[in-house]
Amino acid sequence: MTQRWAGWLAAATLVAVFGAGCSKKPTTEPGKQTREEIAQLKSGAAALLPMVRIEGGCFKMGTDNPPAAPNGLESEEDKLCVKGRGDGVECYGVYEDEMPAHEVCLDPYELDRHEVTFEAYQMCAETLICKPSALGSDIDFWGPNRPATGVEWQAARSFCEWIGRRLPTEAEWEKAARGSDGRTYPWGEQQPKCGEIAMRLGLEKEACDRFGTKNVELYPMDKSPFGVMDMGANVREWVSDYYHPGFYMNLRDVKTTNPTGPEHQVEVLVNTMGEGDDAENLFLSELQRVVRGGTWLYSEPITSYRTTNRRGVEETQHLRGELISIGFRCARSIATETP
Repeated sequence: MTQRWAGWLAAATLVAVFGAGCSKKPTTEPGKQTREEIAQLKSGAAALLPMVRIEGGCFKMGTDNPPAAPNGLESEEDKLCVKGRGDGVECYGVYEDEMPAHEVCLDPYELDRHEVTFEAYQMCAETLICKPSALGSDIDFWGPNRPATGVEWQAARSFCEWIGRRLPTEAEWEKAARGSDGRTYPWGEQQPKCGEIAMRLGLEKEACDRFGTKNVELYPMDKSPFGVMDMGANVREWVSDYYHPGFYMNLRDVKTTNPTGPEHQVEVLVNTMGEGDDAENLFLSELQRVVRGGTWLYSEPITSYRTTNRRGVEETQHLRGELISIGFRCARSIATETP
């Protein structure tokens, strides 16, 4: 994990031991359902997740003018670094992974109107096809209409496939969030204020709003031009693409159609040992996937809610800390007619 969000890490330490929740109890022993029961659970989960059609077309993805690095994240040690060719290291400043703006064309598709909720996800978890969430009994996160958090990337993908959908690509997520007019936030250009979206200001437990996730579609302002909800705040969201902070650099002046991101993972610099010329870079090979959107957890700076904001998160989590602010939604391709 990079040091990109130092404040986020500080806030994550506030999370207590799992609380006692009142999650829905399965009617059949987990993993013992009949085919008919599984089919009922599957259709029930899909029914809880209405979809919005996103028309095909082209738009500008990324930005040529990212904001300045937030206070405290301007130093060299806060850069996003990956292992390049040979023994070289490629580093990018905070928000430079959003550059440059490049043209992307997409076929029509559908996207869940809101994040997958715990009520829907636990129907899959009851079958053991999806790994149960580590936060499914935590009072700060669990609720039938709250986004399913504590879910690793693989489990998120399994759920989407289970209901006949898939994780969206990063390009699909961004178009659904910003439309074709290049807006800064899903709702437009206005910076959000306390109470307008699912965010907290500062690190205190009661800063701006209560600690924890909020019900989906609770904040009408957080709506994209297509009517997709909660793409600015509440939880960051898994998408299908591998993360590389310099991937967009290869797309300048290039028009791509239905891009799916880098073909392979990159070796991510997750720690630096020593100082100055004696510094020793410690590389750990991590399967990092892109997450998009802002989070309830840490709202400083406001720039984290922009439609172009992106970052990488390890695909498989060893600790639950990162997952308290990550959820997901599903997409579905729309077959195009052949003349």
